[in-house]
Amino acid sequence: MSKIAWGLGTAAAAAVGSAVALAYRMSKETGRSLPESLSEVPAETQRYWEELRARGSEAFEAGKQAAREKQTEIEEQLDER
Repeated sequence: MSKIAWGLGTAAAAAVGSAVALAYRMSKETGRSLPESLSEVPAETQRYWEELRARGSEAFEAGKQAAREKQTEIEEQLDER
């Protein structure tokens, strides 16, 4: 088996495993069956992705603000000299 086919097979197995794990967790939380929960995996994945992006944006903005404040502090210290 070539390396490309092995890599694609591994990626596919990881994706299926992740989807089943997410559906299993959702079925335990909601009390629905695993097949019923599998149908909601795409929507749940989209929600997780949007939440991840929002958290990333918030962290980025907080980092930018902290850098601006530190830059101002450094400039003030240099002006005092």
